[in-house]
Amino acid sequence: MPRIKDSVCANPEGSLIPVGWDSYVQAIYADGPVGFYQFAELLAGSPVTAGSQDPQNLCFDSSAAGNLNRAVPPFANGNFLQYGSAVVANSPSLLVTNGPSNSPGAGNNGGSALFPSTATASLVNIATGGSAQPPILQPTAAITVEGWHRPNVCTTGSVKQVLACYGTDASSLAAYNLYHSGSTASNHVFAFSINIGGTLKTATASLPALVVGATYHAAGTYDGVNVRIYVNGVLQGTTAATGAIAYNALGGYGLALGNDPSLTDANLQGYLDETAIYNYALSATRIAYHYREGSTYLPFIWNH
Repeated sequence: MPRIKDSVCANPEGSLIPVGWDSYVQAIYADGPVGFYQFAELLAGSPVTAGSQDPQNLCFDSSAAGNLNRAVPPFANGNFLQYGSAVVANSPSLLVTNGPSNSPGAGNNGGSALFPSTATASLVNIATGGSAQPPILQPTAAITVEGWHRPNVCTTGSVKQVLACYGTDASSLAAYNLYHSGSTASNHVFAFSINIGGTLKTATASLPALVVGATYHAAGTYDGVNVRIYVNGVLQGTTAATGAIAYNALGGYGLALGNDPSLTDANLQGYLDETAIYNYALSATRIAYHYREGSTYLPFIWNH
């Protein structure tokens, strides 16, 4: 009986992808993200505060684009982020495929980021040493933004709790924004918005209402025809839209995770994991496959 990481299976589109500890990462790499943030830089035996081991508090881009652009210190060309001092990096992974212990550093995709309630300290933003607004993270014709989230607190008042946002949302016109919100703590749902010519186009999920402590996979897409939001691999909302994604109202800001970069929206409170950005719209099949790869633990694979 082989170890799971030595086995392979066919994905829904026919190619062979290894099944096991690294299967989720392999699925992401196969789809060619332009940005991929895993929050596992500090591979210690237990979660540690970002500043305690990494003096630059850097969160690296694991995509091929990020690895190709990464330079030696001071990392002048990397598409990296910078941890806020209160973010707990290398927290337990949200991926079930990291194994039953769900421990930090389990496999190449181990770790997540824990965002506390402190707004400015928990922001993850483009580091000063890199491009503040990297063009590679500014797709115009189409886009996908995805990530895993386990909320600890859902705020009231219909404010946005942001997973990933590009540009200031001060006038609710960030270039793109993946978030959840609700008028009460019990009716939060995921949404994905893009800015087209100064008009916000938003797809809001009809279901599910988020439950504190539960883990979710959310993905927002735009294909030039529709904005869509998927939750746990299922399409939950669609809004018609055409035109190019606008980046003319960024306010000098680039990508941020855990809030919009100007701290206009509400701070994310909870865990964020495996955040990826693509310059095209992933198909419904691929999004469902990503969710399956991250949410299904297969301890053994029999070869027949």
